[in-house]
Amino acid sequence: MTRGMRCLLLGLLALLLAAAVAPGAAYAEAGPFWHHREVGEKGNGMKIEEKSPENFSGEGGEQIFVGELSGTRVEITSKSVQAKGILYNNALQGQFKLLLKGHEPKLVKPALSGCEVKVGENNEIKAEGHLAWKWNGEAKQLEEQPQALQKPSAIAAPGPIEAGATKLPEGSFTSVAFKGAGCGVLVGTFKASGSASALPKPANLEEWSTTLTIAFPGWKQLHFWNGKAFIGASVGLTVGGNPATITGSAVSKAAVQEIAAFEK
Repeated sequence: MTRGMRCLLLGLLALLLAAAVAPGAAYAEAGPFWHHREVGEKGNGMKIEEKSPENFSGEGGEQIFVGELSGTRVEITSKSVQAKGILYNNALQGQFKLLLKGHEPKLVKPALSGCEVKVGENNEIKAEGHLAWKWNGEAKQLEEQPQALQKPSAIAAPGPIEAGATKLPEGSFTSVAFKGAGCGVLVGTFKASGSASALPKPANLEEWSTTLTIAFPGWKQLHFWNGKAFIGASVGLTVGGNPATITGSAVSKAAVQEIAAFEK
């Protein structure tokens, strides 16, 4: 091999190595992420680390679950809800673990006496939350830079979004159970599967607040980062194989600091 050829190959190898180890190259398009800072501070704060999550807790008003079972439209309401969880980031995007506990769930439609209803275990819904972006359904929007031109959103899913995922997590989100002689064809336990979209508030990037509101439902079409590309997805729940929705919100207060969503 000639000296010139050897130098050329070494130069190309050096370029490849530099690209492979360039800071942040693997996650250049990751996000959005949670940031936090001391109340009253200026600047962008710091990303919330997974090993030091930000705790939150709060409550909300009436929550409504609507679906169709055995050919019957079903509407369940809870008088109020308690919410608690944690916020943190992984390498892909902001995360949150969420527990919603409904108060006195009641079957409103159909109006059946002697029919007791329960949502989840002990009227609790547990979900894995992921920050995402609103999506207009067009492939070209998945490649836009910066994402700062788009709206942050959230996905409450039955499990984590793994690196390389090309679709949202599948599985049981919660369950709805009907018990009692007055339930008729609704007697039994039905699995609610899929994911629910939600709107976080503060609703805009780099908007700081000591409170966090999670409101259901959010936008139906979202896109999320899987470590290599943005993946578009239609977000929704089903119960008994039919579409279902959760409507309601909970306002929580961060335990220590104020929080905001940032593109990076």
